Amino acid sequence: MSLPAAAIAGGLVGMVGCVPSALLFERALKRGAKVSVTAGIASVMVSYLMLLVALLVAYVVSGGTGDEFLVFACSMVALFLLFWAVEAVRAWRAANGGPQA
Repeated sequence: MSLPAAAIAGGLVGMVGCVPSALLFERALKRGAKVSVTAGIASVMVSYLMLLVALLVAYVVSGGTGDEFLVFACSMVALFLLFWAVEAVRAWRAANGGPQA
């Protein structure tokens, strides 16, 4: 696998790892929505396990050495954190009564 392909794959996996918690987060942003703590913990655990399995697969595919695994992992984490930074701004605006995008 080439370095650009590893970066793209890592970014896609990072975004897919956001899906379980993002669906719950979007439900929680709606006025009057009831979201349980149990569902939140479950979504975090599913997301964590998805990303962990993806890292394991990337490690095995890259042979445990080489730059491909590092590029994959960095891209995955960067896109995951970027997604949640944007969502944190949306949550802050919603909590303070500001305009939501």
